[in-house]
Amino acid sequence: MSLTGRHPSYEDLCDRARARIREIEPRELLELDGVLILDVREQVETSSGVLPDSRLVPRGQLERLIGTMGLAPDRSIVVYCESGKRSALACETLALMGFENVRSLRGGIEQWVRLGLPLLPGSGASGDAPEGAGSRGTASKVDLSDWDSIRNDFPITTTRIECTDGVHRELVYLDHAATTHPPSTALDGYTRFLGREYSNVHRATHSLARSATGRFQRAYGTCARFIGGNLDDGCVVFTANTTHSCDLVSHVLSHRPGKVLVTDLEHHSNDLPHRNRGEVVRVGLTPDLRLDLEELERVLKGERIKLVAVSGAANVTGWMPPIHRIARLAHQHGALICVDGAQLMAHHPVDVRPHGHPEHIDFLTAAGHKMYAPFGIGFLYGPRALLDDAPPYLPGGGTTSVVGPDSVEWLPSPDRHQGGTPNIAGVIGMETVLQFLAGIGMDRVREHEFALMKRAWDALAAMDGVTLYGPAALKERVGILTFNVDGVSDLLCAAVLGAEAGIAVRNGRFCAHVHSDLLLDQQGGVTEEAEVRPGAVRVSFGLFNNEHEVDRFVDAIRMVRDREWRGSYEVRGSQVSSVSAGRCSDAWMESTGD
Repeated sequence: MSLTGRHPSYEDLCDRARARIREIEPRELLELDGVLILDVREQVETSSGVLPDSRLVPRGQLERLIGTMGLAPDRSIVVYCESGKRSALACETLALMGFENVRSLRGGIEQWVRLGLPLLPGSGASGDAPEGAGSRGTASKVDLSDWDSIRNDFPITTTRIECTDGVHRELVYLDHAATTHPPSTALDGYTRFLGREYSNVHRATHSLARSATGRFQRAYGTCARFIGGNLDDGCVVFTANTTHSCDLVSHVLSHRPGKVLVTDLEHHSNDLPHRNRGEVVRVGLTPDLRLDLEELERVLKGERIKLVAVSGAANVTGWMPPIHRIARLAHQHGALICVDGAQLMAHHPVDVRPHGHPEHIDFLTAAGHKMYAPFGIGFLYGPRALLDDAPPYLPGGGTTSVVGPDSVEWLPSPDRHQGGTPNIAGVIGMETVLQFLAGIGMDRVREHEFALMKRAWDALAAMDGVTLYGPAALKERVGILTFNVDGVSDLLCAAVLGAEAGIAVRNGRFCAHVHSDLLLDQQGGVTEEAEVRPGAVRVSFGLFNNEHEVDRFVDAIRMVRDREWRGSYEVRGSQVSSVSAGRCSDAWMESTGD
């Protein structure tokens, strides 16, 4: 019995254990080699992530499993849990079992996450606990240092497509700029939440609700850390997609005086919301197809601009404007900057820089489905003070603290702008993917995709009859190439690639008509179809693509250029129908009438 006359609570036991055992700081653990790291959480709890090289040994099975591992009494062991409480109790147990060099991770994984230290996606799979110590669920299946292992985590890479000659070929997916496929690491957690952990957030005290709320709240920090932001001056608001995020920026600034500067690089999502709420001023491109920064500065000097809306990477060509230089110019002239991060986030390191820094990115928009997360989720990062100053974007459930018959008190951001039940499963899926990407390292992602892009660019540039669009400085681009084949419309080219080679690409004007039309007008290479505006073909690379797929794509373009496709194609407006003409058919002329 305790000194107060009551039985000790769980908290009391944890406090006493922490006073008796040794603890280790998270950053100190990073410096250690040869240490055995034990995760004593239940498997369902690992969805928040796991420490690299850790082993899952649930606290309830610790005594049984530790005895199967054949460990020496002096083996260096570090134990962690969610907060550092359960791990302290586990350390006491291990000490009683004769282990001499055992420490608990101070603050648990919560502190680890707050410090932004490396984290692998967890599995959190429901069902029986692993039979052997050392199993770490899904995280153990993916070696994030190995591109083949990363590729194998994407179910889409096993898909085979029946082509017009009747042969089933492996799909080559080169349409990441349109949407990215989730890896199993994200899908497992997403579907598990829907099937076994489904609950609303901020609404109840039962275990499912508490778990869902905790994971939902942690996702704010994960998103902020991924872009170098913070949740003190900055704020993450969950949205449905990039368009929603851009529209929220427009809403937040709608009451402020001034115009919005938009560029001719923009996707419609970072253009039309601003047109919808006020006056915009456009800035065009230079003859070498880059953003005209001199014109941009002239507009900032001559107009009252409240916001510069600019793409982080152009949807059409992947060209990356110097966003921090633009931010500096905007701030020098009293404007804010909103960067459309849809084509940037999953392909290149992003750092919004600290608030108050002259090159700070004020607003950054992101879409989950462009970052290997499920559809229907995205986020906006922006200044907390401005978001709190604006009226709620969608007044309703979850946005208020007190409501009376004739009065209402609004919550601070992000809840202020997240009316109704949020896409909780989408948030969990997106957080898992951001941890997955952080585990790989965005510098490595950039290097991998750049090598693929250069391999494809060099091959197409050396091929007669192909027009490549946009600046040729590849280091200024993410992994997007846009092109046309002489004498073959973009519509037909994309159809042949898909139907005969099993290669998924995008064609058209990519929801960025102003930019597309400028490129086509200036660089040519267009073959028109009746009743449809001409466009181009776009290939875009992602995590799981490899050199073999690039070579298959290049071979297929050579086949299109040489008019060696075998199917029969009929173009009607913006639609193409294809019919197999057999392996020996040369009736390709039916496809265009040219």
